[in-house]
Amino acid sequence: MSEAFWYDLGRTGGSDDLLGAIVQVPLMSKTVPGVILEIGRPQLAFRTKPIAAFAPGGAKVPPGWLDLLHWLSAYYFTPLPQVFSACLPKPALDFLFAPVKARKKKKTGGEAMAAEGGPGGKAEAKVEAPILTPIPEQACAIAAVGESMAPFRFQTYLLHGITGSGKTLVYLHLARQALAAGRRVLVLLPEIALTPQTLARFRAFLDRPVFALHSNLSATHRRELWGAIYAGEADVIVGARSAALCPIDNLGLIVVDEEHDGSYKQSDASPRYNARDLALWRGRQQGCPVVLGSATPAVETYHSAQAGKFRLLEMNARATGSSKPRINIVDMRAQHELQGSVLLSIPLREAVQKALAAGEQAILFLNRRGYAHRRVCKTCGAARECPHCIAPLVYHKSKRALICHYCGFHVPADAPCLACSGTAWLDVGRGIEKVEEYLADIFPGVGIERLDRDSASAIGGAEKILARFRSGESRILLGTQMVAKGHDFPKVNVVGVVDADSGLGLSDFRAQERAFQLITQVSGRAGRHRGEGEVFLQTFRPENPLLGFALTHDYASFYRAEIGRRKELDYPPFRRLLMIEITGDDESMVDAHMREFADAFRHFADQADVIVLGPAFAAMKKIKDQYRAQILGKGTAPNRLQWVFKQALERFKPKQPQKTKLRADMDPLSML
Repeated sequence: MSEAFWYDLGRTGGSDDLLGAIVQVPLMSKTVPGVILEIGRPQLAFRTKPIAAFAPGGAKVPPGWLDLLHWLSAYYFTPLPQVFSACLPKPALDFLFAPVKARKKKKTGGEAMAAEGGPGGKAEAKVEAPILTPIPEQACAIAAVGESMAPFRFQTYLLHGITGSGKTLVYLHLARQALAAGRRVLVLLPEIALTPQTLARFRAFLDRPVFALHSNLSATHRRELWGAIYAGEADVIVGARSAALCPIDNLGLIVVDEEHDGSYKQSDASPRYNARDLALWRGRQQGCPVVLGSATPAVETYHSAQAGKFRLLEMNARATGSSKPRINIVDMRAQHELQGSVLLSIPLREAVQKALAAGEQAILFLNRRGYAHRRVCKTCGAARECPHCIAPLVYHKSKRALICHYCGFHVPADAPCLACSGTAWLDVGRGIEKVEEYLADIFPGVGIERLDRDSASAIGGAEKILARFRSGESRILLGTQMVAKGHDFPKVNVVGVVDADSGLGLSDFRAQERAFQLITQVSGRAGRHRGEGEVFLQTFRPENPLLGFALTHDYASFYRAEIGRRKELDYPPFRRLLMIEITGDDESMVDAHMREFADAFRHFADQADVIVLGPAFAAMKKIKDQYRAQILGKGTAPNRLQWVFKQALERFKPKQPQKTKLRADMDPLSML
């Protein structure tokens, strides 16, 4: 559905009941699916073609959902047809008009769905029997949100609960209340890897079908899911970012778990929406409560709660009665003097060994894929760089390749040096594969699982890795940020952050916040059930105040320091941001066109109290053969930024040749 056209309704008339109906229409030499957006009698200079067919069973999308898409189009500067393509992908429409293909029955419906986190059925994922009776803090949170369900009304709640405080149980009880009142429930999660665990809990507690919606569903499960949505049978939907676009109505509860997570922002393709903000819009439209849950809320979210815009609910005790883990800051400078260059310090190594001897498990965290940051020629010192991006190639030993993490370009690991044809290489830096190899050497015979984008790339890959660790088949889980979010492993009492300094040197005003969130989240995996949890933060900068906040589990002090810095720099939440980027394959042309657009933008910015930073090339100057130049607008309100952009675009558009592309990103999360 890439364009919008007028068609003849014929004898079906012009009833507004047909708004949102899914149809099949002729387009050029083929027929394609579409949705009726508007009914009228426009003055057209051409004859319209008739609609070919209406979807079986009168399948349609809710009228209120059409309002959502119009808002998305306007707010994120995206043509309406492109918004529809993102919200109703082609597979979600095609099956309505396609014959059902016979398929071999390999598993029962519930078994197959559980294996992929698919719709319907009972989940197979083994989950520790949860405590279903709320403790006092949980009960208070449930009662507070319940006030917005009798009668239903819109209110945003920030559920600020420490890791292990039992936020999921609060969601479960609230979902049961919404369903009992005849309303539907939408639950958003930041990672697909979390879906099976959460699905299992929701299905067991609610004792009804709970439907999963994420990009890793098979074609069969996608058909079943969308069929249930169109039939009005999907009362509970749990999914990742794209689930926020789901065409359901009559919502009684929307939950955004780990609301701070950057994966809720769509940054690669338009519309560049934030699912968290979309959830707030839908809650207001549907007149239902929205619960934002996190142990480390986004600074903007916590500021809204402090200002009274959101209602703050605090949970400071772990649901199991266990204490917060003890944090140890390990000075790697001292470790280097003791034992030379090592990946694991003596205290962390001994703690892992002790845990293994006691029949427990350990989680180690390093947010860097591959084996080494780069390979350097021993003869001339040159490093291999991606020819399509201004970025070093990362050595992946498991794939015997040097890979660009931005465009996927790769060459064999033993390819000769381009500068001198040398074949001897020095591996610089440490990636997660190198740590995995090191662990296998010092803990022989112990099951070690690596969870990163590479190991989890296959359908069901992450679920299988987590299932083996949860069952005890493996004893050490080594992972990137995928291990930091939402997982609950009863036998994990030791967590190690291999490089606590990672990410702090990025040229992004949110770098400190992201580092604090990651460290706190991964630390929260320790000691959630039995025994005392211990966390080891390995750092070359032990004096960093951020680590001090993590040491004492002190989000409030971190927030006070960060909000003061944000105010001084005039960044969110004190200003809203609009990032404008021009890309093209000619560096000088991109630079010239961005300067021209910046002049037009500045002309109107002064009239709307908008501050303009730039133009300048992005920190990642070239990605996929495209040079990137940016300007950043900082305004007091979104509508001011939108007005300035639209005015500047009208002035600039006639001058922009086809060789460069311009895109706008409202409320960007990354400055890179």
